[in-house]
Amino acid sequence: MKIDKAIYTTPEINEEKLISLLREKLPLTKRALRNRLKQLYPDKDIINSILDEYNLIQQKTSLLTKSQRDQIIGFVGLCMIEMVKGNGKENK
Repeated sequence: MKIDKAIYTTPEINEEKLISLLREKLPLTKRALRNRLKQLYPDKDIINSILDEYNLIQQKTSLLTKSQRDQIIGFVGLCMIEMVKGNGKENK
């Protein structure tokens, strides 16, 4: 599922919160992955690069290795799950 669709179908997730959480959790990603993204997208912010690659992975057009694709999917998924769980705790 593309990021835009996930944000649209899940009211707990919005783009600003997701970007903020991705920035906060960025140290969880491997340095080699961040370096590869900087190599592929030298003029883009690392967070936008991650989101762009996430969408490319969903379209099956990413140029990353399987391990790197798995890292991005896991990282973005972790942040989305944490965001949804966080909103559930705030609403109780």
